Amino acid sequence: MISKVFFVVLILSVLIYVPQALGQYVDEPAIVHKDELGMNFALAMSGLGIGGFYRKAIGGYSYLGVNANFFIMRDDNEYEYYNAIGIPVKANDINRLFFIPVNLEFKKRLFAQDIEDNFRPHFILQGGIIYGMNFPKLEGLKNESGFSYNFVIGVGADVTNRDKYFISIRPQYRIIYFNNEIAQKKNHSNFEIKIELGGRLF
Repeated sequence: MISKVFFVVLILSVLIYVPQALGQYVDEPAIVHKDELGMNFALAMSGLGIGGFYRKAIGGYSYLGVNANFFIMRDDNEYEYYNAIGIPVKANDINRLFFIPVNLEFKKRLFAQDIEDNFRPHFILQGGIIYGMNFPKLEGLKNESGFSYNFVIGVGADVTNRDKYFISIRPQYRIIYFNNEIAQKKNHSNFEIKIELGGRLF
């Protein structure tokens, strides 16, 4: 008799609790982790940049990718003022400096299991080569160019519609150091705000 009661209670428990438990997972949207492709814009302390990226989704809600940019930089002490007749004039505008970094990158999504899928905090690490070109505006100064290394570390967040597209904003710091001076200095490290517009590949 006791064994029959235990068996009935067990069957009732399975019928009541298992569907409820399964329902918690069926109703919950799946976490989307796919390859990413897009373009980006960078607002640096001393310039502007535009570029593109491709990222391959790997385990642990992480990505491996490649990132390339083109930066137009201004002089550190450059500023603009209006003369006596209201015409804007640039002061300390000596160089025409351009950077082209091409980096490999590692992106790691944070709190993937704890935060809604449409908001995705992350950190990113990049490293690669950078080509610098300077064409001075002042006579007597020679054109300069050279290769070096650059490294980037940043923390940001993606906002997505859970479908295909996302927008990302990320403060990051780029370390750039040339062996020889370019635009009158070797250290061109810079703080940036990176904005990305992209989509996930299915």
